[in-house]
Formats: sequence, structure tokens, C-alpha cells
Amino acid sequence: MKSLKQRLKKNESTEWGKYDERLMKAAENGDIEKLTATLKKGTSPTKLDPEGHSA
Repeated sequence: MKSLKQRLKKNESTEWGKYDERLMKAAENGDIEKLTATLKKGTSPTKLDPEGHSA
């Protein structure tokens, strides 16, 4: 069984996708409806963007 640390590390190394970008924009704009809809699609809020920011 993988530890939480290993699972989070795996998510950070994956490619940055369109849903990740939508999540960041919704968080920056404070749009709760878009934020929850994007999270339901399976996006990880702890994933870092190329600049090192997370939602």
C-alpha cells in the first residue's frame, strides 16, 4: 500500500492539463461554482503549475 507522500509525489510529476488550468483560473477569480465543477472532474488541487503555484 502506497503512503500518502508517494501518492502526492506521483500527482506532482504528471503533465499540466486543461482542467488544471481551469482550476487555477477559478481559484484566482474566486469562482466557487467552477472550482467545484473542476474538482469533480478529478483534478488535484495540490498539483503545482510550471511556476510552482497550486490552487
